[in-house]
Amino acid sequence: MKFAWNPPGRMATWLIVGNVLLVVALVAMTTLSLLGHRQTETDRARDVVENLAQNIAVEVGAELRNTDNALATVALRFRSERRSAGQESMVAHLIEEQRGLLPQVSALRITDVNGTVVDGLMPGERAFNIGDRDYFAQARRTDGMVVSEPLNSRAQGHWCVILARRLIDHEGRFAGIVYAVVTAQHFVDRFSSVALGPSGAVSLRSDAMGLVARYSAGEPGSTKGFGARTLSEQALKSLALNRERGVYVTPTALDKVERITAYRKVAGYPMTLFTGMSTDYFLAGWLVQARQQTLLALLVALAVAGASWLIHRTHRGERRSKDALQRLAREQDAMLQNDLIGMIRVRDGHAVWGNRALERMFGLASGELVGLPADVLFLSPREHAYIRDVGTATIRSGGRFQTQLRMRRRDGSEFWVDLHGTVLSETESLWMLVDIDALKRSEEQAQHLALRDVLTNLPNRRLFEEKLGDAINGARRTGRGFAVCYLDLDGFKPINDRHGHEAGDEVLTQVARRLQELLRSNDVVARLGGDEFALLLSDVHRVEEVEQTLQRCLFSIQRRITLDSGEKVSVNASIGAVLGGSADSCRELLRASDEAMYAVKRSGKGQIQVVEHAHPAWAVAA
Repeated sequence: MKFAWNPPGRMATWLIVGNVLLVVALVAMTTLSLLGHRQTETDRARDVVENLAQNIAVEVGAELRNTDNALATVALRFRSERRSAGQESMVAHLIEEQRGLLPQVSALRITDVNGTVVDGLMPGERAFNIGDRDYFAQARRTDGMVVSEPLNSRAQGHWCVILARRLIDHEGRFAGIVYAVVTAQHFVDRFSSVALGPSGAVSLRSDAMGLVARYSAGEPGSTKGFGARTLSEQALKSLALNRERGVYVTPTALDKVERITAYRKVAGYPMTLFTGMSTDYFLAGWLVQARQQTLLALLVALAVAGASWLIHRTHRGERRSKDALQRLAREQDAMLQNDLIGMIRVRDGHAVWGNRALERMFGLASGELVGLPADVLFLSPREHAYIRDVGTATIRSGGRFQTQLRMRRRDGSEFWVDLHGTVLSETESLWMLVDIDALKRSEEQAQHLALRDVLTNLPNRRLFEEKLGDAINGARRTGRGFAVCYLDLDGFKPINDRHGHEAGDEVLTQVARRLQELLRSNDVVARLGGDEFALLLSDVHRVEEVEQTLQRCLFSIQRRITLDSGEKVSVNASIGAVLGGSADSCRELLRASDEAMYAVKRSGKGQIQVVEHAHPAWAVAA
């Protein structure tokens, strides 16, 4: 189809240019808004997966440390006993005793020097030999605990990892190894409780990246890839840059689902924890918003394109021009009276026009906006003056003014808006507003979840470390003292085993409430994971002050707890604490209080130990 091009007049040219600029501005605003919201959703998902990776890695590390302690205990007792007929009964009793302290272990066994299992066999199980296994050879020549690559157990026929230590007899000769079997299913059961959406995944890998265990909400019972070292190219690049921690977005090699994945090295052990959340899941809300805003931008662009075409046709005749201008006015009015973007024109500080979307946004009756002082929509005259002066100056200088702030509805309630402004003349300006209150509240809720323990609503490890950092900085400025306390419940596992995990959750909630009621408002109580809590005591300078407070906490915890079922249970606690000062670091204080707590555990539990400094040479203990 051919047509002749007739150059438009001056007025028509300016109208076309203005419409094109309006479309460009609308596309730019929509793109910037969507990119900003997408980044917000991505950052929120990143915080969630990083927080979960850190928490789970700490829990896995605690289990490995618990098992390591048990293996070390067996090796020490074995070496202290002379070879005799009574040694065998002692070893069997020791294995049974330590096995009862390790719920995460499916078997605890001892071999002779050749690798034949001699203790820890299941009833009816025949002796077998593991002398050809790599972990046997590694444990034989290593003083510390050896963690095997994932392997398929010959004895029990399932995927597992082996934690092993060598045994030395009282004459210093190699006498075999003691090893614990931790099944992949144990980790899968633990990971299944993590909330990462319908396509989320949690996996544990060895230092060589062999897959120890993996739980995926989309394939809950699958063992696909166990023992393999299949990783995406992006994961390998991230690990090459930082072996300890990192975040990346890529399709997972095992199931091709694109996820944002965070990984954390399990402190002190050759394992790495990965948590992933599907991009389809955490961007679902953004995709809906993107479709809505794109549709609105497309409709506006089509309206502007139609208006431009109509303006061009007006140059063919005065009558056609008049009809085209009328249609253009109607179409532009339809654009201004949209349901999503509120618009207001202000002259000399008073509203002279506003669309229906704006009236509905602020709860105003039709026509009530005209003549209303613009500052009544703001929370304060000062905030209105800032937007008026700074915003107008920015736009006049050629810049783009955009901000997010809270404004006031007619009924006095506050809500968040995204505000854009355009200067029309020396006395007039046009402002566009989008209601983003729901999005802001979602961001605040996500931030709350990232910093709080879901069960007790106490601060989690991340928030506790921030508070501890603030206390250290305060000590450097003012010299105020503080104390960091590490608390671990004694007798909690039997309650879980006997009454179930719901009862265990009740106990943790009750302990959290009691600790909050005892401490002052400027102190901090946090749950670090499992049955471990941390306390930050402010304005304390002497060991005696800390002891008195912790003794009250210990007495409160020891009071019997009535479950929802009516049964009464009780727990105890082991507490380690360290007095901090301006010269200490967050890591030193946490490690010192943790070691103090474990010293209490080893000395009999249910006690308190307070040290003066976070350095290795502790001087005072309760």
